[in-house]
Amino acid sequence: MFRITDMANPEYSVVIPNLHSPRIGDVLEALRRQEGVDNSIYEILVVGLDKYGFVRKHEAEDKRIRFLESERQLNAAEARNRGIEAARGRLIFFIDADCIAPVYWMATLLRTYLEGHPVVGGPIWFDSGPFWILCDNVAHFHDLLPDIERGVNRHFMLPTANLMIEKAVFDKVGKFDETYPPSEDFELIMRIRKAGYDLFFEPEARIVHKPSRDSLGAVLSHSRGWARKSIKIRSEFREILGTPWFLFQPNLLRLMSPAIAAAVTVKIFTKHRCVRRYWYTAPVIFMTKLVWCWAAAKEVAAGRHGS
Repeated sequence: MFRITDMANPEYSVVIPNLHSPRIGDVLEALRRQEGVDNSIYEILVVGLDKYGFVRKHEAEDKRIRFLESERQLNAAEARNRGIEAARGRLIFFIDADCIAPVYWMATLLRTYLEGHPVVGGPIWFDSGPFWILCDNVAHFHDLLPDIERGVNRHFMLPTANLMIEKAVFDKVGKFDETYPPSEDFELIMRIRKAGYDLFFEPEARIVHKPSRDSLGAVLSHSRGWARKSIKIRSEFREILGTPWFLFQPNLLRLMSPAIAAAVTVKIFTKHRCVRRYWYTAPVIFMTKLVWCWAAAKEVAAGRHGS
């Protein structure tokens, strides 16, 4: 159904924002080795900057790869939007520059798409790895684990670290809001849901996330940045998300923050058996949730959370 003979008209486009990722070479190597999909029908677009030269090396070796080098540092939303505009495929796969795709990643997402789902995402998985990186993964991706059941709207969002969207969807809902990083995928997915699309979660289409947050400060900064933007999205789309009212009462949120952080931490390890072996990360997980509450409360108190 999806056969072509050259790269003039690829059916699929993979878009990767890159800002000097030391892992982009491994990411591209994994994408070049995809199985279950004809390697002549997809292109790989890397958008951004690469001081290591990994992208140019792979581009020289593989005609499917195009490096859209930017004139300045782009945020992830800007880079993805440039990728969407340059993409020639009618299906766009999104993956991050620190995520490794197993060999059947594309084929698995495609299979689900052919079942009638124009928006499909998969789980975020990770190696045990260094302690702080493990803490970051458990803290921020616990709602996107491989043990979540396959189906529609299993979670309130699908991240661009592991996502496939039919390009026509962007014609209806628009592209990424470039003022939102690091929550631009959350905001886009909410617009997609508001437009009436379902989000299909395919647990077999997992990727392996290998971030570079290797200190407590970096992990907590991730939580703080996520809170600042996500609280605005939780306000704007509160009907879809069922956002609890107390998140918009800053003093109460601060007061409740230890209980909220403890409850979320316990829920992670009771709900997801696949991360119970990482129980020793619990104190850091608790801290990330505490930081989220306080950062969100600060945004609400300053009136930066929207209406």
